[in-house]
Amino acid sequence: MKCLVFDFGGSSVKYGIVDDQARLIFTDKLPAPLGSAEAFVQTIKGQYERYETEVDGIALSLPGIVDSETGFHHGSGAYSQILKEKNVIELVSQACGAKTAVENDGKCGALSEAWTGALSDVTDGAVLILGTGVGGGVIIDKKIHRGLNFSAGEFSFTLTKFNGYTITDEAWVNMGIVGMTYKLCKWKNLDLSVQDAGDTLIKYDKLLKADYPVHEQSPQKIKINGKQIFKWIEEGDPDAQRVYEEFLKSAVMLIHNIQTCFAPAKIIIGGGLSRVERLIPDINMELKQFYAKCCIPDTLHANLQKSRYLEECNLLGAMYSFMDRYGR
Repeated sequence: MKCLVFDFGGSSVKYGIVDDQARLIFTDKLPAPLGSAEAFVQTIKGQYERYETEVDGIALSLPGIVDSETGFHHGSGAYSQILKEKNVIELVSQACGAKTAVENDGKCGALSEAWTGALSDVTDGAVLILGTGVGGGVIIDKKIHRGLNFSAGEFSFTLTKFNGYTITDEAWVNMGIVGMTYKLCKWKNLDLSVQDAGDTLIKYDKLLKADYPVHEQSPQKIKINGKQIFKWIEEGDPDAQRVYEEFLKSAVMLIHNIQTCFAPAKIIIGGGLSRVERLIPDINMELKQFYAKCCIPDTLHANLQKSRYLEECNLLGAMYSFMDRYGR
């Protein structure tokens, strides 16, 4: 069995073909279709028409509150404005004439690791997907934990600092690429509109700009991404160092809270940022300092590991979700 799989992010869409042995046949990227539900469906249909004869169906990984059984998207995430209260399975299956499955992106990441990845040898675990935002999932007794309103694992909304109960306290601002990009644009006076997810950055600027300096000069039309951010960090750029320090402190708070709430055998780091070689060693060093200063007993220390599938984990998890829905 093979599926055409899609992982819809805030700035781009990864897609490819995955088989029932967790083998990724190929993968590629497209721009994120954030403008309308029609554009969203057409992105899928355009690729399905190319690969229809090679696959048995379509599997989707989506940010937001997703009911994987009914297919309804209940809001939140980058696609909320175009998909909220729409049945994604019906939209796609009617347009393409194909069996379709959909699951929350963070839960896809957790499913991939529980299936054949870094959590396959444990009963309980958690996954943090560090990409555009902060996704994740919790595995309990080898099964995905969905929770009330399918919202378990929505780590983007956890509070990782305190600034008077504002949006700047949330994990996605401090740990996701979109939040880190926003911060660096404000510190360095870079144009928000030329960035990936520029419309999203401009929208959030109305809520966040009071915390950042006002520059006299016009913003520079320089586009940055995760590679550029970590290049600046390696070079010792003070603005990038400040943003990375906030990232590390936020990561420690989130990881410690997951560990104390769920006591997973492992916490797996996936998503695009998991490819950064220094990331997990830096987080572990920060955790070590935190444990020592706060006298945290060894029994509450997190076992942090890298995802087996890195930024492809959601594609593999979408395939697992398809098999869970339709059988092998």
